[in-house]
Amino acid sequence: MPAVIDTLREEHRNMSRLLDVLEHQIDVFAVAGDPDFDIVRGTADYFLEYPQLCHHPKEDVIFRRLKERCPHDVAALPNLESEHREINERAGRLHETITALLEETDIARDLVVNTARIFIEAERRHMTMEEDQFFPLAEDRLTAEDWSQIASDFDEARDPLFGDRVETEFSTLSEKLLRWEEEERGH
Repeated sequence: MPAVIDTLREEHRNMSRLLDVLEHQIDVFAVAGDPDFDIVRGTADYFLEYPQLCHHPKEDVIFRRLKERCPHDVAALPNLESEHREINERAGRLHETITALLEETDIARDLVVNTARIFIEAERRHMTMEEDQFFPLAEDRLTAEDWSQIASDFDEARDPLFGDRVETEFSTLSEKLLRWEEEERGH
């Protein structure tokens, strides 16, 4: 299995962890509970920044190479680059909605909950499509030479939350995510 695909799958696992904790916090908020807004804000910040800057560009390089190599096979897939733009737009809406909530503007609880749930569902659906269709097709059709070229076509941008060093702006989210996961394992 190409190292690039291993990296992308690991990034998906990490993003899934964040979606799980965000979903939990939104479920609490939906029933008029008091969610951990550090987690909600941090997750919105992460999804606004990291996938667009670091994760999706890697997938886009693979998608373009695959499209060059076997356009007929790629035609059966959704247009990844277009999906990535849509994901970024949804992440922007989530971020704006959470920001409005935290700035105590008059925003309906249902709007916050629905915006978050739409984002979570779409993100999971997109990652599942990539895991089930895109990655296997790329692994099957691309050559070792392709993978070597792909690896050289992008620089290894660092993940600010799950990388070898957590960025200061994500340190609270990192601590709370680990604590939440530990509590979930204890139940």
